[in-house]
Amino acid sequence: MSIDVPSAYDQHVDFVWRLLLRLGVPTSSVEDAVQEVFLVLHRRRSDFIGASTLRTWLGGIALRVAADMRRGQARALHHLEDLQRLPRLSPREPSQLVEEREAFTLVQSLLDQMSEEQRTVFVLAEFEELTLREIADITGVNANTVSSRLRLARHRFEALVERSRTKEQVS
Repeated sequence: MSIDVPSAYDQHVDFVWRLLLRLGVPTSSVEDAVQEVFLVLHRRRSDFIGASTLRTWLGGIALRVAADMRRGQARALHHLEDLQRLPRLSPREPSQLVEEREAFTLVQSLLDQMSEEQRTVFVLAEFEELTLREIADITGVNANTVSSRLRLARHRFEALVERSRTKEQVS
């Protein structure tokens, strides 16, 4: 099966970008990570046999690239700097920008407190709205395990949100 890499890039770059960012790749490194995903696609395009969709295959590549980048960087030191580099899609009120950055920071900090397995399935299901089957294809884990991890991840995320709310009320 032949893959037209430029066409695949055009169709899937937004998905890959969001996924890498949500999987913990620092904003300052996402562009490099996206490039790496599509370089892997170019190098390994002959390995794609169509057993999954191209989107899920790219998701699996992105998952591995994100894991490699997280291991190689201390992203916690760069969160504030990363927030300042977020792309601005349209002019908004300063108060709206502040709220969006605070929400982004909160969600990222909550995701950072989850295990890598739970974070991965949570991001793919809740943010990217992938099915359990697609998540299983991307992660290489069976669908029952994905379902279990997702249930635990949702519970963990809710507990982290509640803990965050409690801290806010005490402050």
